[in-house]
Amino acid sequence: MPKSKKNNRIRLVLEKKTKNASIVLMTIGAFFMLVSSTHWVLRARSLRMESDLVAQFQEQQIETPITPTHISIQWFVDADIEPHIYQNNQWTTSTEKASYLSQSAQPGTDGNIIVYGHNTRAILGNIRALKGSETIVLTLSDGSIREYQISKIIEVSPTQTEFLKPTQTETLTLYTCSGFLDKNRFIVQAVPINAQPK
Repeated sequence: MPKSKKNNRIRLVLEKKTKNASIVLMTIGAFFMLVSSTHWVLRARSLRMESDLVAQFQEQQIETPITPTHISIQWFVDADIEPHIYQNNQWTTSTEKASYLSQSAQPGTDGNIIVYGHNTRAILGNIRALKGSETIVLTLSDGSIREYQISKIIEVSPTQTEFLKPTQTETLTLYTCSGFLDKNRFIVQAVPINAQPK
């Protein structure tokens, strides 16, 4: 075979392989973009509440609340907390700290105290490894400390908001994302030490 024909054949084979490689890389890129955008949408939907539930929380706002400033669960969580609110159909949140839903109950009073945050190790990600016998310690803005005993650990879908509703007795609810692409919610509930769970 003449050298020029052989070179042309090699060039065509290389062009075909390059074209195939480009298609494969574009497909992989499109897949990762789809996964990334799906994750972003699911994370944005991760903290949604119905309007009537928000109204229940807004009814019980306190003028000078005592808020939690730090949460500690030995070996699992050691994070600062800052107050956040639910507005415009979404929860405000911190990328570096756990968040206390200001419209939820105040520690030391009857009601559901909601502390939520991203499922990173620095915030609330490690609660997914809790077994149920651990003690949760909240440091409050007035310098006092409240301890809670875990009473429930559950993973739910985003539509199961019953664990976020106001409660008759003091309940601490920790709330984060879990599962593939953060499609589920992981919830830990606890009652004050020396208080009996219902």
